[in-house]
Parts: sequence; C-alpha cells; structure tokens
Amino acid sequence: MARTGQDPATESPAFALDLLGGFELRFRSGTPVSLPTRKAQLLLAYLALPAGRSHARDKLGLLLWGDRLDEQARGSLRNTLAAIRKALGADALKGERDMLALAAGLVSVDVDRLAEAAAGVAELSEEALETILSSHLLEGAISPSEAFDEWLAFERTRCLGLAQTAAQKAIAAHEGAGRTGKALDLAQRLVVLDPLREQSHRLAMRLFAAAGERSRSMAQFQACRDVLKRELGVEPSAETADLARRIVAADGEAQPMPATAGEKSRPDAAARRMPRNFAIAVLPFVNLNGQPEQDFMAEGFSEDLITELSRRRDFSVIARQSSSLFSGRPETAAAAAAELSVRYALAGSLRGIGGRLRVTAQLIDALGNRCIWAERYDRDLADIFAVQDEIVASIIGSLDAEVRQEERERAARKLPSELDAWEQFHRGLWHVYRFTREDTAKAEALFRQALERAPDFALPHAGLGYAAFVKAVWYFVPDPRVALTEGLKHAQAAISLDGSNVFCHVVLGRLLTLVGDIEGALHHLQLATEMNPGFAQARFGLAQAFVYADKPKEALSEIDLALRLSPKDPLRCMFLTLRSFCHFSLGDYVSAEMAARSATQLQWGDTWSRLALCCALIELGQADEAKQVARETLRIEAGFSLEGFKRLVAHAPEPMRNRVWVNLRAAGIEIDGDMIAS
Repeated sequence: MARTGQDPATESPAFALDLLGGFELRFRSGTPVSLPTRKAQLLLAYLALPAGRSHARDKLGLLLWGDRLDEQARGSLRNTLAAIRKALGADALKGERDMLALAAGLVSVDVDRLAEAAAGVAELSEEALETILSSHLLEGAISPSEAFDEWLAFERTRCLGLAQTAAQKAIAAHEGAGRTGKALDLAQRLVVLDPLREQSHRLAMRLFAAAGERSRSMAQFQACRDVLKRELGVEPSAETADLARRIVAADGEAQPMPATAGEKSRPDAAARRMPRNFAIAVLPFVNLNGQPEQDFMAEGFSEDLITELSRRRDFSVIARQSSSLFSGRPETAAAAAAELSVRYALAGSLRGIGGRLRVTAQLIDALGNRCIWAERYDRDLADIFAVQDEIVASIIGSLDAEVRQEERERAARKLPSELDAWEQFHRGLWHVYRFTREDTAKAEALFRQALERAPDFALPHAGLGYAAFVKAVWYFVPDPRVALTEGLKHAQAAISLDGSNVFCHVVLGRLLTLVGDIEGALHHLQLATEMNPGFAQARFGLAQAFVYADKPKEALSEIDLALRLSPKDPLRCMFLTLRSFCHFSLGDYVSAEMAARSATQLQWGDTWSRLALCCALIELGQADEAKQVARETLRIEAGFSLEGFKRLVAHAPEPMRNRVWVNLRAAGIEIDGDMIAS
C-alpha cells in the first residue's frame, strides 16, 4: 500500500490515518490498527474528512447501507460504530441526539497534511509528493452506494486540486534553488495527472523555454491544443496562446505560431476581455426513473434554478433555450459549458423512490472537467412544490458560496504574471480572508493593480474598502477611524461605478455600520439581500447592522441563515462570534458560550471570538477561565485595549456596550491593555 512518507504524529493526535493510495490506520508510534470490515474503514474515512463535522445517523446509514431497509441499516451502523470505538477508544465518537462526529484532534490524516502543504504552511518530502501524484484517495475502494460515489468523486477532485497546488509550490522551490530538471519533471507529472488542465501545460511550456528548449515548449503547446480539441472540442485559452506567442517571439529562428481557430474569428482585444461576473449554464436535470410523467419535475428544477440564478446580478446565466439543447449528464457537462462559452455548468438528476425524492446536483468547472461541488437531497414527496422550492433554495445558496470560493482559490493558484483584473481581485480576496497584516497588505496591492489595469472596474474599489474594514476591526492600524474613512471612499467609488453589484453594497453597508450610519447601512445591506438572497456575507452584514440597531432577535435569524447558506464560508468564525454576541444580548449565556467556543476553534488569530467567550464566561460565573482566555487574547494581539475597542464599537447600543466592557474588565483586561492583577 502506498504511503506518503510523512511523519503522522503532531503534538496531540493519538492515531494516524493515510487515505491517499489506500487505507492505513496506525497508532502514533507506527503500530498498525485494524478495523474488522471494509465498511468500517470507509465510514472512518468519511468521518475524518474533516474530523469534528457532525453527521446525521440516518444519513450515514444510507451512505453505506442504502440498499437495505432502514432498521437493517441502523443495526449495521451501530455495529460499525462500535468497532470504530473499540479501535480508537470510547471517546472517539461524539454524539448529540441523532448527530455523530469523529472527535477533532484524535486522528492525523494525510489529506489534511496535503492541504497544509497546498496552503504553504507545511512541506512535503519528495517521496510524499511522488506518492500523492500517483495515488487516488481510497484507491481500490468499492463504493457501497450512489451517495458514497458522489462523496468520493468530490473528495478525489479536492485532493487532485490540493496535489496540483502543492506540486506547484515544490516546482517554485526547485526553480528558486536552480534545480530546473526537477522542476520540469514535476511539471510534466502535473500534465500527466490532468491533461486538460491548461495551467500545467503553461507551466511546462515556460520551464522548457527558460531552459532554452523552445522547440519542446512549442511541442507542449501543440500537445495542449490537441488534447483540448480532442476531448472538449475547444481551443487553448487566450493566456496559453499569449504565452506561446511570447516564446515564439523570443526565438528569432522559430517559425510563426499558427493562430488558433478562436483567434481567427475574433480580435485579440475581445479574446482578452475581462469577465465581470460568474458565467454558468444550468443543464437539463435528468429523470433517472425513466417514467415520462416525472419529466415535468426534472424540467421544473432546471427552470427554477435558471430563474433564481438570473435574479442574482453576480451571475451570467445561459438562457434555457440554449442550455436545454445539451445533455444533462455530468460526464458531458464540461463539453457543454465549453460550447456555451461559460466556465461553470450545473448538472443534476432526480429519482423518485416510493414516497421519497432524491435530487443530486454537481457543479462542473469546464476548464479541466472537474467536479468542484456535489450534494444530494432526500425529501418526502408530500408536497412536491414545497420540496422543489426548498431544494432549489439550498442548491442556489451552496452554488453561490462554492463558485466564489473556487474563483478565489483558482486566482490564488495562478502565477502573478498570469492574472487579469478579475483574477487579481479574487486573489486579493483570498489574501484578505486570511486576516493577517501581511496578507491584507498583499490584498491591497492586488486590488490597486486591478484598478490600474481596469480603472472602471468596481470590485477592486470594494476590495480596498473591505481591506480597510479588516484593518480597523483586526487592530492592524492605531486608529480605526482613519481606516474606516479611507474604506468609505473606496466603497462609495465602487457603488458609483457599479450600483448593481452585491459585494459593493455589502462592503459599504458594513463600513456604514461601524461609523454609526445605521439607517444607511440597513438600506445597502437589505438591498444586497434582495439582489442575492443566497449571498451569506450579505446576510451576515445585515445581522451586524441589526445588532447595532439593537435588534438581536432579527440579527440572530439572519446569522443562522448565513451559516446555513455557506457552511464553509471564510467568515464563518465571525458568523459564530456575532451569534454569540446576539445570545449574550438576549441573556442566553449558555448558547453564547457554545457559539464563542466554536468560533475560537476556527480562526486562531481572531480576538473577537475570545472577547465574546470572556463575556459569556463571566455571566456564567467562570471568572478564572475568563481571565485565562483574556490573557490568551492579549498574547495574540498585544496592542489590544479597551480604549481602541471603545472607539471601534462606539455606535453599538449603549446598554450592550457597557455590559461587554464591564465583563471584559472583570476578565482582567484594563483600559491600557494590561491585565488586572488577580
């Protein structure tokens, strides 16, 4: 069984789990740990990605025993869970009512280490990277159900993306150290790994050219063109063609590069035109039952999704008359998207089983034919129209969050020289959502570069407004008022350039909240939720404005909706922190403590979640722990003080503000940021 060559042990995990190249579970010492059945292995793998996430027991039963009756599935699930507890310990699985999760921190998973390498916070050995590039997640696994198939396909896609990013970082390190041969070997491995990924072809082209092998560079371009034409029926992108032209131009003896079919039919300026929204096609949903009378349901899902997406001004949606000409099968979705000149395609299916309806949806990235999101919905068919509305709303919310995340991560993976203004904006967002001083500075530089390239582009102005907001809220500047004033100028400039963009209204609304213009904030944030009801950050901003308007119940409703709409949102820590302060304001200190604790586990460098936890602990009579949390807060942000905090929340409701200050002082935080002697 292939292994990654990594040391599985970290400071705390008692077990190591390797899923890349097969399945292997062992103690931290290296001693193997056996599970009695293959399904026990599959269940542990599912619970471990990621550990700590709660799952409904019924869902787990359907996942692994979907072909059995409910009671049989529950019995098999109980036996399998007992086997996992026997192997990992009685406390390995945490349950609450009908929910279940693998204890966070118990198991070190090689996929998590791969994610750390892709994020640049850890390194993989050459042996580990070689194994990853030649392995699949749970290689050789026999899937027990269609639902498990969907999950496994999604996770394998995610691991492929992580492996590509980790390899690119290793290539950059080889280049920096002058190891051109190793860099080229890795680049060619990336091409083999995913021949439809143009970025890998461009990387190999550039490395060949840098090594003086321009003929091999052009051969790589031709290979890229051939595979794209053969598999997808499309030409290489403008970026790839531009790189090939530059390589040809640098070689005085090289023959002129033939123009691609796309270049022959359109001017260069049009080929480089920058997108201003997310382009997507909703393909016809497939009726898997084969019963003609259920075709209307499949058509209804496609039509409703097109209608709802068309209402969101961030999306450019292909009309039904065009998208309905293509098959709705996921395996042909990328080709359909390419033919329709969009980046994303949404494919889905439905199947009626007795009185139940199962709907699946997959989001396909046409560049590389990658599934970047998949979900399944099982509902009773008591009221088909209510069920249809509920599922459509859920798909739209998830789709909105996934597309935005994919755009940020795609931009973050590119070389700086390859970015256009749209990608510079999204790469800036990727940095700013990391919430560090260094990343915020990088984000601002990218937003300004985007403005230099496209002065009439509203989103970089909005990005600079949001960066100013982050600098104020995270204490990256001595006086938050200066940053907020700067941010407002950029946010207002963004609105003047594009008053139809939801992100611009969200940024302006959040800045207006902090400067005390609550009426203006509510106007822009409510407008944002009308423009895009599924944009979680608009809901979060509206919740924050409601808190400042002394309406904690309304705020709590919006924040709960934001959490449902975008469970993986980069602002999830802030969502939970605001939920904690809402419960605090309403006097529910137990819920306030639970929300704050969850938030502190998501974003280590965040001080607000710890402040919320301090306030809740004081109310619950746990002053000693509150003081410990306060000391931790000051270690994270030595410049924090109640003085700066007061300036930042000066426009929050006075009764709540005073209670928070009293509790923070009781936790040991003085006005100058020093601890009160205890």
